[in-house]
Amino acid sequence: MTIDELPPRSPVAGLRRRGLSMVEVLAQSVSALAPSAAVVAVPPFVMVQAGAATLPVLVVGSALVVLVGWCLTAFGRRMAAVGGVYSFTAKGLGPGGALLAGWALVVGYTGIAVSALVGTVAYLVSFTGARPVGWAAALLAVAVGLVAVLTTVRGIRLSARVALALEVVSVGVVVAVLGVLLAAHDGSTGTGAAVVDGPVTAGGVATGLVLAVAAFMGFESAATLGVEARRPLVAVPRAVFWTPVVTGVLFVAAGLAQVVLLRGAPVEVLTGDVPVAQLADADGLGVLSRLLDVGIALSFFACVTGSVNALARVLFSMSREGVLPAPLGRTHPRFATPAVALACVLPVVVAVPAVALAGGARARDVLAASLTLSALGYVLAYVLAAAAMPLFLRRIGELTRPTLVGGTLAAVASAAVLVVAVAGASWSGSGVVVVVFGLAWLPGPVLWLVLRRRSPAVLARVGVYDQATASSVLPGQGVRR
Repeated sequence: MTIDELPPRSPVAGLRRRGLSMVEVLAQSVSALAPSAAVVAVPPFVMVQAGAATLPVLVVGSALVVLVGWCLTAFGRRMAAVGGVYSFTAKGLGPGGALLAGWALVVGYTGIAVSALVGTVAYLVSFTGARPVGWAAALLAVAVGLVAVLTTVRGIRLSARVALALEVVSVGVVVAVLGVLLAAHDGSTGTGAAVVDGPVTAGGVATGLVLAVAAFMGFESAATLGVEARRPLVAVPRAVFWTPVVTGVLFVAAGLAQVVLLRGAPVEVLTGDVPVAQLADADGLGVLSRLLDVGIALSFFACVTGSVNALARVLFSMSREGVLPAPLGRTHPRFATPAVALACVLPVVVAVPAVALAGGARARDVLAASLTLSALGYVLAYVLAAAAMPLFLRRIGELTRPTLVGGTLAAVASAAVLVVAVAGASWSGSGVVVVVFGLAWLPGPVLWLVLRRRSPAVLARVGVYDQATASSVLPGQGVRR
């Protein structure tokens, strides 16, 4: 095509294009996933649901996420998008599937940001040794939220590098603490064994799998930096695939250690706000215990910023397509970040935990509810994205047997887990979370139906991605026909 046929302006203009290195793209996935926080916080929740099947559930959940990540690399090698999984799904399932997946991601990113904010507060409280409740904890959540506002609006480069460095240190502390606790463990059992070795049910296993997947939520968020990465077709697929692979190994190993340790602990520790930190305190680890609190708190905070960054870019993408109001597509004139979208989502992320904690809710309860809510959104988005992958490759003439089998397996397995978890008897006490998810996700299908009826031209624009413009092509280079 000739230069004259190229668009004068990229659909995602306003973001700082081609500025992030491979390390910074990887740091986005790592910060949103928050490995050190995930491997400490999630296994106790899985134990409560899956009982004696905890370890197989952790292994299968890790494998399922790695398979989904492999499916996403098929998109990441071929297109650079701001909407990430939302934009990817549009290329396989069309606008309808994209809006269903995209709004599921909106719910997922929001839920994980809320849970990470609560986790930050819980571990800061554990570090101080105080037990602030009510308004004190709520004010702490607001303070953490304000710091997150400043961090995300100023840009992703510095925050991503700092988050990656902190994660490396935090993972080292977690490994050290678990190693010391295992070395000191005498093999005795406590009241926690009744939960860790508890009965296995289909609903409990499925719910445990959803929660295990929740430990990896955000690994795909590097895909939202396709426009801002220097080599997006290389950096994004590598980050999306290798982040869950490495984290999966750590997750299963840490889960095994916690099964051993919490089996010998009182059940009150297993169901406490910070189980591993309580074990470390009980064993008198002193400075190492305090370092654990700080490391996990910082990891959770990195997850807040990483999740909000990804959430804002999905909303930015929807705005540029005309699906959402135009102001959400505006960028900061100096920092080139989706500042309006960030300004809209951060108050919600902060208000939910602040109100809940001010009302006297336990940090663990808020964390569990928001984590489960976000997991439902993520798993639904993963189902649709995995199903879209072989359809996308078939459309462009690059479908192979491995991609067909892999995409189908990932979609069917994820869908089965989601359906059994929602319908399982283990949800009898948490049905309200399913209802809240349904209400929060409803705008996605509604948007699709309304736009399909009133603005089909807008639906046709769903799935925008970065494109070469006339100004970005050297004279004489855009002449092939």
